[in-house]
Amino acid sequence: MAHQTQVLEKLVALGVILSVVTAHLLGVAEASNEPLLFMSHNFTYYVQVEMGAPGLDIAAPPINPGISANFGQLTMFAFNATEGQSRMSKPLGFVRGYTVETSYVSGDMQLLEVEFLEYNDGRYNGTIQYQGAVTPEGTELAIVGGSGSFRGVRGYLVVTFSSSDPPFSTFRHDVTLLE
Repeated sequence: MAHQTQVLEKLVALGVILSVVTAHLLGVAEASNEPLLFMSHNFTYYVQVEMGAPGLDIAAPPINPGISANFGQLTMFAFNATEGQSRMSKPLGFVRGYTVETSYVSGDMQLLEVEFLEYNDGRYNGTIQYQGAVTPEGTELAIVGGSGSFRGVRGYLVVTFSSSDPPFSTFRHDVTLLE
């Protein structure tokens, strides 16, 4: 009987130790500031552009429009990113950045664009930075980094026109993350 009591006491003590260690580890995990890393290779969101709104403005005029068309014009922007094409769909964050006109030819559009996505869908939270050329033929921007759930990502973004309901235009952003 004494032997059974000793075994039972040891099992109870071991159970208490395991419970304390488990509670400690769970507490550390819950207190962690590390975001959940985004593991998929593709996702899509929509950008809602309102023409004439304060979120889209020329910050610097062209350098010499009489000679070089709109070369040097700097436009700043801040737009909403949504889960679906509708402006009323679930908000996912913001797209902010700037474009600089790089074409010397009148009527030709060649933009250098730098932007970042501030993303939070409730599960993933972080930023992705894009940069590249915007042309009438298409827009593919390089992903040059990220933070939070997107820490260290690389890949590319393809932007396509989705719809127009003046003064709003909607653009689809297809993101591909490389391994």
